[in-house]
Amino acid sequence: MHRLVVGTIAIAAVASALVVQPTASSPVSDDANRLERPFAPGGRITMNLSAGDYTIEGSSDARIRLQWETRDPEDARDVKVQANVEGTDAQIKTDGPSNGFRVTIEIPARSDVSVRLSAGDLTLRDVEGHKDISAWAGDLKIGIGRAADYRRVDASVTAGDLQAAPFKVSKGGLFRSFTWEGSGRYDLRARLTAGDLTLRAFEEPF
Repeated sequence: MHRLVVGTIAIAAVASALVVQPTASSPVSDDANRLERPFAPGGRITMNLSAGDYTIEGSSDARIRLQWETRDPEDARDVKVQANVEGTDAQIKTDGPSNGFRVTIEIPARSDVSVRLSAGDLTLRDVEGHKDISAWAGDLKIGIGRAADYRRVDASVTAGDLQAAPFKVSKGGLFRSFTWEGSGRYDLRARLTAGDLTLRAFEEPF
């Protein structure tokens, strides 16, 4: 009986240790509306985002951080946010209420990003790297740094305004687009079905 009790306690202790042991995919933060992952600069981050209001910001930290809020506290229970890291690749997915869902995403300032947003407003700033951004409806505001940093730029809006001061482009109406080629190292692709698309230098406020 004594051996059985001791064995049971030992098994329980091992199981407890396994539960609390952090893994590469475990969140650093325990807060209900925050999530954090270690991620080195220079990697690629793919985001599939549900409808909402998003701010994506470059940071000097080697981490991905997400923080979100809902207009109605009751909606918080239905929010699903994932951030999975495998080496130099990361995938972020969000699923939240259709109204009043606001998310801030911090990533290393040197990152390549690919973003698919179903609908809403998105601001991307202080991120250096390749950028591939698309949305069905809403406003896209993308900080691009310097025009000289880019090798190729493709931007289009099916219905709305297209403003890209660093490339001396200002268009509005239907089926607006432009292509630009330079001697930089990065590619930029931005596509919006309905809304306003704005490309600005880092120092220009949105």
